[in-house]
Amino acid sequence: MDKARLKDYRFWIFCVCAILFAVLFALDLAKARLPLPVHYGAASCAFIYVATALPLVIYFVFAAAKHKKSATTFIIAAMLALSYAVRICFANFQSRDYIYYLSQWVEEYRGLSVADCFIKQVGNYPPLYNYFLIAFSRMNISDLYLIKTLSFYFEAGTVFFAIKLVGLVRKESFNYLWAAAFLLLPIPFTNSSQWAQCDTMYTMCAVAGVYFALKRLSVPAYLFIGLGLAFKMQTVLILPVGLVLLLARDAEGRKYLLWRYIWLVPLAFMALSCLPVFFGGSFFKVFDVYFNQVAVGNAGQALNGHCANILLPFSSIPAKSVAYYILLVLFIAITAVTDILIIVSVLKKSGKVLNAQNVLLLCILLPLNSVFFMPKMLDRFYYIAEIFLIIYFAAYRDKNSFIAYALLETAQWLMYTRTLLSINGLYVISPVFSAAALVIVYAMLIKAFPLNGNKLNGIAALITESPRPQEQKTAP
Repeated sequence: MDKARLKDYRFWIFCVCAILFAVLFALDLAKARLPLPVHYGAASCAFIYVATALPLVIYFVFAAAKHKKSATTFIIAAMLALSYAVRICFANFQSRDYIYYLSQWVEEYRGLSVADCFIKQVGNYPPLYNYFLIAFSRMNISDLYLIKTLSFYFEAGTVFFAIKLVGLVRKESFNYLWAAAFLLLPIPFTNSSQWAQCDTMYTMCAVAGVYFALKRLSVPAYLFIGLGLAFKMQTVLILPVGLVLLLARDAEGRKYLLWRYIWLVPLAFMALSCLPVFFGGSFFKVFDVYFNQVAVGNAGQALNGHCANILLPFSSIPAKSVAYYILLVLFIAITAVTDILIIVSVLKKSGKVLNAQNVLLLCILLPLNSVFFMPKMLDRFYYIAEIFLIIYFAAYRDKNSFIAYALLETAQWLMYTRTLLSINGLYVISPVFSAAALVIVYAMLIKAFPLNGNKLNGIAALITESPRPQEQKTAP
């Protein structure tokens, strides 16, 4: 083995992350079960097998048309087949969120008329997601399978825009091999096909919005951001990047986003969120979920909602105590100040001229920084940062972004041990991994925009640069 590689700290970080992930994923695989007609009926069983295959078959058809009968085609086929097998094996897995929330919401909708479904705010998700739950309550297919399929289709959409974004940056055609690799990523698979969560919905909108912004197409970029906000409030994690794109230009002096179309964001949001009003529902009740999430937070009354961030050690602090409010205000301020400093320093250092690499780096750092410092975060909110980390790696083959991704992925899986594996205690070390990921991404930013006469430049170089192999001594 290359001695330089052994001296590279990133090699050892990857080994630790790989071992931890392998063990945790092996434990997770023990829960895998094939769907059978005895579980939810023959119709539901047939549905999940066919519906899961459909996006993968579409990807394969286009890949085969491009690569013909080449080795690449067979590799893609094998990767897609593995993706299908893993998803199918977890189709029957019921998470706590599904048992205690999603399934209960669908069941409540079943007992209501269509009009009452739109009028009543069931659960704590925005109206747009509830439209799907209402539709599912009217079908004779297992709502578990329907919810997972919905999330998986948006995951396939996220992969599509992610690979389009990689192709745009690298100036190459759609790479189906990378698409197949993206469909095997553990966190997206866990989120949609196992956990039945919907974070891929707003993430797809974020990736699509950035893709169209880099193409300098303001209208679809704004429409996707409006769509993302209609799905979930967590879309705000990408909005600081939108602000940068409004203020910055590319190397040719062209604006990424135009101010004159920004009204399309609230228009899309309102159009997608106000359907209950036409059934007699309250206009203001449509926005209750957003106000409640701002006021109470996703963690309820706790400072941390089971998230691998800096506030995890303070989870047990009593709500409404003096310490609770001090920490709440302090870390909200830290989040705001650090995000503002990142934006201001980047715009100042770049002279408001940014390339695609700079933009993608901000798409990683700003959401990652916000979730790490913000109170009341959930573990799933790192999703956007994770996707942009792997997009950055695919676009630039940058090992720092890959190691940061491995660290963040491990942090997430350590948190999932309590939720998905019922293992208590192991998750407490997860903030160490997410903090290390944040440090690496900060070092990447400092390397891209060096500080004037600051020692941090040397530290950033030490973190991000590979050790050079020693020159072999030759005999005189």
